[in-house]
Amino acid sequence: MKKLDGSVSWGVFQLDYSAISDKGRVRKENEDGFLVMENHRMFCVADGMGGQENGKLASRTTLDSIVRGMNYLYDSEDATIPYGLTADMLKKPLLTSITQFANFQVHNMAAGRTMGSTLVAAHFTKNGMDIAHVGDSRLYLWRNGQLTQITEDHSLVYELYRMGKITQEEMQAHSMRNVITRAIGTNAEVEPGLDHIEVLSGDIYLICSDGLTTMLEPKEIIRIFDEHVDLKDLARALMAEANEAGGRDNITVLLISAQNENK
Repeated sequence: MKKLDGSVSWGVFQLDYSAISDKGRVRKENEDGFLVMENHRMFCVADGMGGQENGKLASRTTLDSIVRGMNYLYDSEDATIPYGLTADMLKKPLLTSITQFANFQVHNMAAGRTMGSTLVAAHFTKNGMDIAHVGDSRLYLWRNGQLTQITEDHSLVYELYRMGKITQEEMQAHSMRNVITRAIGTNAEVEPGLDHIEVLSGDIYLICSDGLTTMLEPKEIIRIFDEHVDLKDLARALMAEANEAGGRDNITVLLISAQNENK
């Protein structure tokens, strides 16, 4: 089990975070990963696929590529663009270029093997939080006692749900629930879903792999949020209950709390 807790200042806000990742009760290896870049206020979760070694490699390469891309764009004095981060990518929104750079790296590494990764990236900027996602890992917002799913899964069952052919409850038990329609590295090109939200004091953001959301229904996640005030306790409670429900997949939970320090 991997854990990480900390805090970082962001303007008038204090961003506290708590991350935890576990292989669950069935899988032999943990193919999930999370990333916190305090200097850039970047928070990510990646869920690898393609078998134990391929999945771990895909998620790790995805997150490593985020680090390389962000460091080049913000920190590096070297004018040489990292291999795979093209001038065309740099013309696009930051999170699009970073995601496509990660896609290039994983796709090249796959070399015909079946491997890929989901990605949720949350970047706190001057104007709020920018979000990019690929696959069925999710970002939720907890605000004023309400839980809202911000990202929309790139999955077959979510497409069926959006078309009105199945209910949200049927999504949980559907035989094709693990089939995703978009992933990092499975194709030569990928287009991430993008979003931007205003950050308010008291917000809590939950980034998670589907190992959490296939084990716990939204009403159960809401109950756990209601029962825990401390961020570390909340992260560990979400993990524990997903495992108690069966833990059929790797489980990763990354929580970020925003508090206005001037209030």
